[in-house]
Amino acid sequence: MKLTTLNKIGLIFTLMLLLQGCVDNHAADRSLEKSRNQKWLEDITYFQNEYLTGSETFPDDSLASCKLILSNLKSQIDSLSDPQIILQLSKCVAMADNGHTVIPLGFMSKIPLRFYRFSNGLHIIKSDSASKEYLGAKVLEINSIEISEVEQKLKPYLPGIERWKEFKMTDYLNSPEILNGIGLSDPNSMTLTLLKGIDTLKASFDTKEIEDIYYGNWADLYPSDDDTDWKHLLNANSTKPLYLERMQEGVFYEFDDTEKLAYFGINGYWDTADDFKGEIKEFINELKTKTDYDVVCDLRYFTGGNYIIPVDLATEPPKIIDSDKNIYLVTSNMTFSAGLVTAARIKYYAGDKIVVVGEEVGDRLKFWAERDMYRMPNSEITIADANAEHDWQDDSFTFGKTFWVNSFYGVAAKDLHLDKEIKLSFEDYLNGKDPILNWILADVK
Repeated sequence: MKLTTLNKIGLIFTLMLLLQGCVDNHAADRSLEKSRNQKWLEDITYFQNEYLTGSETFPDDSLASCKLILSNLKSQIDSLSDPQIILQLSKCVAMADNGHTVIPLGFMSKIPLRFYRFSNGLHIIKSDSASKEYLGAKVLEINSIEISEVEQKLKPYLPGIERWKEFKMTDYLNSPEILNGIGLSDPNSMTLTLLKGIDTLKASFDTKEIEDIYYGNWADLYPSDDDTDWKHLLNANSTKPLYLERMQEGVFYEFDDTEKLAYFGINGYWDTADDFKGEIKEFINELKTKTDYDVVCDLRYFTGGNYIIPVDLATEPPKIIDSDKNIYLVTSNMTFSAGLVTAARIKYYAGDKIVVVGEEVGDRLKFWAERDMYRMPNSEITIADANAEHDWQDDSFTFGKTFWVNSFYGVAAKDLHLDKEIKLSFEDYLNGKDPILNWILADVK
């Protein structure tokens, strides 16, 4: 159809109106975009109205203190960095006073170093290629503040008892964003004072993204050949003690026929094991042929997950081994949640055969666990909130409050106090020694 001049003018005018409408709509959309402050205000309001209202774990006095922090936070958004807001929210969550109620902070950026806390200090055990010269160095200061002081300042922002905080903070001390959140660092870099051999030196590090599957700093102890983006203090081919040599299997056992010792280990990699239940069954079947063996249950890095699968590890060995044999239970501040439950059950069923060695566990025997998950609408930060009670001290049960599975598996372990405290030193790790297993081998003779 042929357009007249008038028709052409009308079409152009119509198109101009349509175009103007699109522009106006985009302008309207932009005007509806939320500012940073509005987004944080919405998240803080969600935190208070949805999360705090739904949570069952806060003591009344802690709840009041938490609300006061939130009220102050709303008025200070403009003057605070994002990490500072996040850490204030983490401080509120920590007031629930249990290790399972938490804002996981692993998403916050880190420098390319990984630390581990030994009995004689915090050391660098893993780095990127550019920083490998610092492997093995002891961390003395962060931004010229003694490491012990940094740790004390960080503790109120982390959940759980003191021993669990000490484990978790080792994963966070290498994060400038987290330390910025408590006022101790630029969010993108930090300066460390290090002791390497007899030399004290300072070095600055920027944040860097490197693929790093998170299990906890205990997993960094193992020098994996598959970890191609990282350099390790230990050589993958070096001689390593049993707990470290087979660490990546998650669930493993060995029988030392010379020492007559049966060893079973579980760590946080348990969910990658081919057949957790099958390993326990095989172990128990072989133990029935070696009743004159002492038993070691090594849970030092069993940070949680599933305590139903290993129930037979607690109940069967005490019925199998000779009356004069012991069950050595190895724990640490990383023995937590399902790891702690498994330890409590092992102690209960072992009776007077039990010998607890290593370090104190990472939680009370009465604790909250299981979880509801909350997600803040704008930052999408998640909050894990415990929703069921456990009592592995006295085995009390309250319908509707206690985790229902414990009605079948609960025991009154009373305590998990150590019979022998032994901590891993940096030198033991470096030289491939396990002081805990060495003590057990000496004790069984």
